[in-house]
Amino acid sequence: MKKTKKLAALVLAMVMAFSLMAVIAAAYGADEHVHDGTCCEETIQPRKPGGWCPKCLGPASYYISPGKYGAPDTYVYDCPKCGVVRVTG
Repeated sequence: MKKTKKLAALVLAMVMAFSLMAVIAAAYGADEHVHDGTCCEETIQPRKPGGWCPKCLGPASYYISPGKYGAPDTYVYDCPKCGVVRVTG
């Protein structure tokens, strides 16, 4: 039983040592990668803000339309079920 525990401890220590070496080697090679557009997108597209339609409570995208002359902003929801819903906030 003692030899089995010692052997298991040795194997686990070797696995840990090799994993540490692999992590260090991977970090060392990280500087060599050049982003030329083949591995990732050239531009990052912004996400549309999402929320819930106040009319049908379904998923909808929205944007904020500024009010005129100090009026409160208007939230414009684009709902696939209801269409365009405007809410003054």
